[in-house]
Amino acid sequence: MRMLLIGVLMASVLSACSSLARRLYERQSLPGPTDAPTSLSTDTSSPLTSTLEPASTAAPRPELPGGVEFPSVAEALADLKTRDDVSIEVLQGWIIVRAADGLTNWSFPPSNHPAYPAVAKRVIYRDQDGWHLKMDVLCEAEPAACDEFVRYFEVINAPMHQYIEQHQ
Repeated sequence: MRMLLIGVLMASVLSACSSLARRLYERQSLPGPTDAPTSLSTDTSSPLTSTLEPASTAAPRPELPGGVEFPSVAEALADLKTRDDVSIEVLQGWIIVRAADGLTNWSFPPSNHPAYPAVAKRVIYRDQDGWHLKMDVLCEAEPAACDEFVRYFEVINAPMHQYIEQHQ
């Protein structure tokens, strides 16, 4: 049940912040897309320890949830649209894909966004150290737009970290 709350929190934070991000991007004059995709991964270095579920006993650290496992943003979206284990909705132009467990979210910006085409994949997972948020980004726009896209998600990830930490 609490995992569902985390998923809902991720969606509400994205929804609340997307209009702010759009206003920020509209004020910038960033170049358009290129054919050179940029892929990067971030993982929280400090665990998001929580009482959502009891911490596991000294189990080996599992493989981190996979990154953006597609060679392009278009292929990622096309594949996700064929899957039965996800739900897809459009929020303020963003295509949001959620895994059935609510722990994995893919966020695709609208075509008028400076970082388009891009995708941010965020996965909440638990290991013996507690809860973590891993984010992977595949961005096919200019580097400056991609950097801003990553910063945007780092900002909207912060309340999720705070929420989990406050509910320890």
